Amino acid sequence: MVNKNPKEYKKMLENNHTLPYKVRIDNQRYDVIVYSMLGKITGIIVANENGLTVNRAIAQEVIEQVQKYSFYFDYLKKRTQLVKERDSITAERIEGVQRILNEKGLFGEKMQLEIDQLNLALEVYKQQQRKLDIYQEDIALLNEKIESQHEIYEEDWHHAEDLSLAYAIAAYGQSLYLEKTRDIRRKMLKWTQLHGKMLQPEPRKALTKLTFVLSEAQAGHIFEQIISLIPMLEIGLTLHKEQEIPARVKEFGKAYELHLRNYEPPMEQITPLIRNKQR
Repeated sequence: MVNKNPKEYKKMLENNHTLPYKVRIDNQRYDVIVYSMLGKITGIIVANENGLTVNRAIAQEVIEQVQKYSFYFDYLKKRTQLVKERDSITAERIEGVQRILNEKGLFGEKMQLEIDQLNLALEVYKQQQRKLDIYQEDIALLNEKIESQHEIYEEDWHHAEDLSLAYAIAAYGQSLYLEKTRDIRRKMLKWTQLHGKMLQPEPRKALTKLTFVLSEAQAGHIFEQIISLIPMLEIGLTLHKEQEIPARVKEFGKAYELHLRNYEPPMEQITPLIRNKQR
């Protein structure tokens, strides 16, 4: 039966909270109430502005909108869980010690091309990280705006799509350069371990600082976590991975934008949680 008080759907020992914004469908606004137990979602109810439950068809449509908005920032949430703010901290630390890689001939002619590639990858990492930090702040401000107005306006949907796309493109390019130069970074660390003591004091000291920052326990660990998320960005997209990185990023941007615009959230797992009745 519809038009019931949502409290009637609450089960013993469950907690519940209402999303901090309403969802508008056909000029009507709806609340989404989430029930949970021991940190796990156990049920969902959609209610109208009078506080009464609506029929299941409307509830499903409302929840699809919630799922779509959540999808826009799924990658950001996963990345934040993995690296927290250490990607930004790592970029700052690299900035302070990277200059030694500009010293031509330090590693010998055979390695110079690879060192130049690593140097470029680190520059890309820093540049893209600055963009990601800005986008993340913009996303936080957007969410604050939505919470304060208690609704996702049409302009907010467009802004969310744009931010999701910009964040994904920056992260994808950053990740590909890290992946491409992973072995070079390790080769440079090994070279320093074997030959670093033969350098003059100043370059030896500078290179030691760099290798510490880029070590497997420091930046290397963060880089691997970022690289591990590449499949999450590529899921559902048809991409030609044999291309050079700039072309891959450009192709990804077009494919991801189309994916965003036409995204339909999978409801297989969420539908059984909806407690609204059909009639």
